[in-house]
Amino acid sequence: VEGDYPAHHLKRSGAAMNPVMHVEIPVADLARATAFYQRWLQVVIHAPVQVHDCTMAYLPFDDDAGGASMALVQGADYRTPERGARTSIGVDDLDASLARALQAGATLRFGPAEAGGWHVADTVDSEGNRIAEQAPMA
Repeated sequence: VEGDYPAHHLKRSGAAMNPVMHVEIPVADLARATAFYQRWLQVVIHAPVQVHDCTMAYLPFDDDAGGASMALVQGADYRTPERGARTSIGVDDLDASLARALQAGATLRFGPAEAGGWHVADTVDSEGNRIAEQAPMA
C-alpha cells in the first residue's frame, strides 16, 4: 500500500479504513447464541436470515460508523474454533461487560489484565468461541 498516510493504514476511496469489515461468529445453536449475545452486549439481534447454506443473525450496525459488523452464523461450513482466530469486542467498561458475559454463561480464560493502555479479558462464549473484550484505560 502506497501513499502519504501511515503504512499501517489502508485506503478506500481516498479515506483511511480498517481492514476488517465483517466478522462471522460460528454457532452450533443459533437461538442459544442469540440469547447469550443479547444478554451480554445488551442489544437486540436482528431476526435470522438465510444466506447461501447458512442462517445468519446480524448484531446491530451502522454502515456509516467505524468498526466492523458482526453476525452469528449457523451452517455446515461454520465450526466453533476455540483454538482458532479470536474476535475482540471493544467495550466502555470492561468490568461491567465481563460481569454480564459471565452471567450470560461465558467462561473466563484470561484477565482481566492491563495491556498497552487497555483493560483486556479473554472469554469463551456459549458456543465455544474465544471472544476477547477490551476497554481503554482511563
